[in-house]
Amino acid sequence: LFQGHIAEDLVFPFPEIPEDVKETVEAFAGAYTEFDAAHLDSDKMDKEHFFPREAVKAMGELGVMGMTIPEEYGGSGFSSAAYCRMTEVIAPLDASASIVVGAHESIGLKPLLLFGNDEQKKKWLPDLASGKLIAAFCLTEPEAGSDAGSLKTTAVYDPTTNEYVLNGTKQWISNGAFARFFSVFARIPGNPAEKDGHKEIACFAVIAKEDCTLPGLSRGPEEKKLGLCASSTCQIIFENCRVPAANLIGEKGHGFKIALETLNTGRTSLGAGSVGGSKMMIKLAVDHATQRKQFKTRIADFEMIRHKITRMTATTYVLESMVYLTAGLVDRHVGDYSLEGACCKVFGTEVLWQNINDGLQVAGGNGFMDEYPYGRALRDSRINMIFEGTNEILRLLIALSGMKELGDSLKEVQSALKSPLAQRGILTEYAHKRLKGVITHDKLTKVHPSLAPEADQVGRYAGIFANACETILRKHGKKVVDKEYQQERIADVLIDLYAQIATLSRVTAAIAKKGEEKAAGELEIARWFCARARHRMVANLKALDKNRDADCTSISDRVYEAGGYPYDLWA
Repeated sequence: LFQGHIAEDLVFPFPEIPEDVKETVEAFAGAYTEFDAAHLDSDKMDKEHFFPREAVKAMGELGVMGMTIPEEYGGSGFSSAAYCRMTEVIAPLDASASIVVGAHESIGLKPLLLFGNDEQKKKWLPDLASGKLIAAFCLTEPEAGSDAGSLKTTAVYDPTTNEYVLNGTKQWISNGAFARFFSVFARIPGNPAEKDGHKEIACFAVIAKEDCTLPGLSRGPEEKKLGLCASSTCQIIFENCRVPAANLIGEKGHGFKIALETLNTGRTSLGAGSVGGSKMMIKLAVDHATQRKQFKTRIADFEMIRHKITRMTATTYVLESMVYLTAGLVDRHVGDYSLEGACCKVFGTEVLWQNINDGLQVAGGNGFMDEYPYGRALRDSRINMIFEGTNEILRLLIALSGMKELGDSLKEVQSALKSPLAQRGILTEYAHKRLKGVITHDKLTKVHPSLAPEADQVGRYAGIFANACETILRKHGKKVVDKEYQQERIADVLIDLYAQIATLSRVTAAIAKKGEEKAAGELEIARWFCARARHRMVANLKALDKNRDADCTSISDRVYEAGGYPYDLWA
């Protein structure tokens, strides 16, 4: 998309979930729903700020802790789509339970699953699958949040014992109070002797004993959080904690890559959890709106309420399309899906936040009362836009990663101008791309004809988007990394493009399966969403050229200088 090209073969047809997989996953989802009703008192856990340890053990016995682990190691071997579905089911039932599972499977044990050697997997994965070992992901530090490369925890090799000695503090560790398997990221000083500090980072498996103790490892007090109150969050402190060299996951100096790839895999499931929460909000809003009467009329019939219900439903449908298209890419092993996962996380967490707000508004005064679920939903969902990469950082990731590849292609052209032997092939290809971008555009040929205007819109704006990105790169060069106003706009256009593509692919598949008449509702959603996406894209693309960014910088500078609001009328 950053080069104006839509790879239709990657996104059409929309991934179809086999019937046997559906039956297996839905049966498991049913069993988990029964478990939740029988074992998890969400209101009590939330008020007591505690997740019962026997419930964690029971979740392991049910198989919830081994969903993504291959069957050969005692897990269920669920696909990415199947795991997303389970996350979608678990999250709205109890968000804290979703964190227990997600911190364990989505990120805690994932470095081992992705980068561990055969011996390490045989040693630890069976106990992780059964829940005997609960995993936690130890990356964030008091001074290293989004800037993971600045972590201070060290791992110094001791050749006399063939161990690494860990020192440092990890912050906000989910499952911290009861985890026994920690994926810990630490810096091996001077390895290798390069200027790039990222090359010093390594990943270690740190295993506590059955009583959760380990010499040199201690746990801070439980954090008192705004939401997800039942989940465990605390510091993990290493003071001369000795770890066998055999516990090094992957290679020395590959820790930063391991951390990034682990987080990339977890973000799609965050989008899936947002799908589940959004569906719950729609159900609550519809139940209330169709039963509540004002002025002798159901409030469901008031047009401003209809607009909220439509927006909630359409954005949830689009998010669901993005999540399961991305999960399909993961399951097909297409390679790098980091930007698609980031799109799901950013779009999904912000959609869920808006849907909870809309649901609360539809509920009126009831929505503000503690006995209803809206308050806890608001509190629990707010962290989604912060952890596993803040949405601001992910927008930078989306924009800069895409523009890097575009920049690399421009460098090839510049090199070709200096090399006569290479000129013809590279320059001809570049000229062809430029002509396609400026004069015509990629056609979405596999979209159903009833959505031809929307398909044409996506192709056209993909071309405009690519031209705009190239213009930004040519204008700013390397300084583009500092142009966050522009990066945010670029990321938002990209997210809207991907959202529309996922939706068009899904609706096309729905029409093929059940016919245009039975898919009428989905067609309406696609048209409604694409029309609004166009307005957002136009606004963002125009603002790349004409904007008030200088005013924005100046206003914020004045506020910083004053240390707060400087225009008090009464001053």
